[in-house]
Amino acid sequence: MTPRTIGRKIAFGFAVFSFVSMVVSLVILIYFMSTRGSGDVITASLFATTLFFLSCGIVLYLMSKPPRYKLEPWDSVDQPK
Repeated sequence: MTPRTIGRKIAFGFAVFSFVSMVVSLVILIYFMSTRGSGDVITASLFATTLFFLSCGIVLYLMSKPPRYKLEPWDSVDQPK
């Protein structure tokens, strides 16, 4: 397995930040859901924010994964013909 490059490490850091922000937003959403109900504008905004952070975290994590194997150039000598 190849190591992560600096760009992938940065993406992984932002993915962790997105997941932590999603958990914080989810806790606040649960609090507002119990106090104000599901029909409030703030509750709907927190739900959208939670889904946004979740989707960003998933995409950034998938982008940060190192490749499984090293790709050879297309004109490599080792390719079978």
